[in-house]
Amino acid sequence: MEIDGRRVVELAIHVKLASEAVLEAARNLATLRPLDGSSEAVAWRHTLDELVALNVELGFMERILRTAAHGDVALPRAGRNGRTLTS
Repeated sequence: MEIDGRRVVELAIHVKLASEAVLEAARNLATLRPLDGSSEAVAWRHTLDELVALNVELGFMERILRTAAHGDVALPRAGRNGRTLTS
């Protein structure tokens, strides 16, 4: 299967935006951290661990997409607001 280089770039941008959204969710989750050792704290820790695992997987996906571009296509960086930034 061949994927047009433009589509690879679009996928990379969306993966990058998803990764940034996961990081923001983790930051927001940090403000909700329970103070005690209750079952809520266990659930909170599990949720944070899953967000970290998701972000790692998104990072792998981004690297794969960058490699798939073979350097022929300069992948733009996505800004926090979702707009494409050029380097």
